[in-house]
Amino acid sequence: MSVTPDSIVQIDAQLAELQSKRLALLERQKSAKLEDVKLAIKQFGFTAKELGLAVKGKATTLKGEPRYANPANPEQTWAGGKGARPLWVKAHLDKGGGLEDLALK
Repeated sequence: MSVTPDSIVQIDAQLAELQSKRLALLERQKSAKLEDVKLAIKQFGFTAKELGLAVKGKATTLKGEPRYANPANPEQTWAGGKGARPLWVKAHLDKGGGLEDLALK
């Protein structure tokens, strides 16, 4: 079999076309699998840690479980860990209240 520059160009074109088809097929399969995974996560309530997706590093560590809540807005919570206290905790303490007043039950 004689290989000419034209046949190399044809083979390269065929390879590029096949690679494009391969990528498109993989993307479709990936999308379908992702939907399956999302459904399983929702159905079984998997956590990131259970899935092996725990993020490492100080800036992206997960917060601790909340131990305190703002009585005026229970959606504002605080784990009581390191760092500055939230303003609502500081205001409560400045008024003479204690942390035990804010503790979640």
